[in-house]
Amino acid sequence: MKLRNNIHEPTGVSNNESLRETLIVYGKNLIPFKSFIQQLPVAIAIFDKNLNYIIASDRWTYETKLNINEIIGKNIYEVVSDIPIKWKKIHQRALRGEYLNSEEDIFKRHDGSEEWWRWKVFPWYISKNTIGGIILFVEQITKRKLLEIKMKGMINALNQSNMDLERFAHICAHDLNEPLRAIANYGQLLEQNLKHQIDPMTKSYMNHIMKSIKHAEALVDGILTYSQLGTAGIKKSFFSLSHTLNSLKIVLENKIKEKNAFIYSDKMPSIYGDKTLISIVFQNIINNALKFNKNDHPIVYITVKEKKNNFLFCVEDNGIGIDPAYHQKIFELFKRLHPTAEYTGTGTGLSISKKIIEAHGGKMWVKSILNEGSQFFFTLPKKS
Repeated sequence: MKLRNNIHEPTGVSNNESLRETLIVYGKNLIPFKSFIQQLPVAIAIFDKNLNYIIASDRWTYETKLNINEIIGKNIYEVVSDIPIKWKKIHQRALRGEYLNSEEDIFKRHDGSEEWWRWKVFPWYISKNTIGGIILFVEQITKRKLLEIKMKGMINALNQSNMDLERFAHICAHDLNEPLRAIANYGQLLEQNLKHQIDPMTKSYMNHIMKSIKHAEALVDGILTYSQLGTAGIKKSFFSLSHTLNSLKIVLENKIKEKNAFIYSDKMPSIYGDKTLISIVFQNIINNALKFNKNDHPIVYITVKEKKNNFLFCVEDNGIGIDPAYHQKIFELFKRLHPTAEYTGTGTGLSISKKIIEAHGGKMWVKSILNEGSQFFFTLPKKS
């Protein structure tokens, strides 16, 4: 953009002083060119064809830490002696009529310090074909750039920490499985060998041991699933959610009959995601809907609404509900609201489900009132 597109400078300005004192039309007002430039809310400086300062805005002196009274009339390379050679070449290109810019450019100073600048440079014209010098816009972005570098370092460190934790959880869970299986096997052998000699109290102890082992195995499986979500990745493809839910109802058939439950669903769309993981999400939510339900006939409704960029799913039940104070806490790993003796479980299902949905680029939340059922909502993006 040429200077004359912004201001009406006279043709044939012969020296820098006359340019500074020129009156220009700004809106309906006639103001000195010098005042106009100085008050601009951007860091701008105008140089003649020898790259001597003609005028600069107040913002320029703030960004560059230069004194306006000490730089006017002086050459830019005299004022800043360590300007990189590449910038000197850019100035010469602008004097030949080029328009150049950079959103992020590093300036390594003689003292070893580094600065980052955003800049634009282009020529201004005395007449139609005569270049009088260049106009330079700059913005000091060093603080922002240093913050970006720091943030990237923190993010990389956090990602590495998360990877290490996931790997540690995976190794621990994997190694715990072996002794748990051994304890379970020996427990079963003891029960079989001594089944005619065990008194009621000892049998009760054995039952508690076996239940504890199963609970520990479920915890380990939950940890494995949760840790693998961060490292194994998700394998997306198009699949019929209706078919997936039908298969899920077959898997849960015994539990549905045992609870005299009913599961209803809208006509489900074909979606783009990891079929196995999405199935886990629905299974976890439906399991909870059946488990935390004291009605004679638990009812689960699965609905879907198609939005512009995603599908919004809702799994609604007529169960015991959740106090609003715990709506966020139920998604935390191992968070339980009820004692194990009352409701079995490990407290991993909802945290795993939320992590799966977020890994797909969606969100998950709950609406519920104690003793009035729950609605679990989650979104799944459509494929672009």
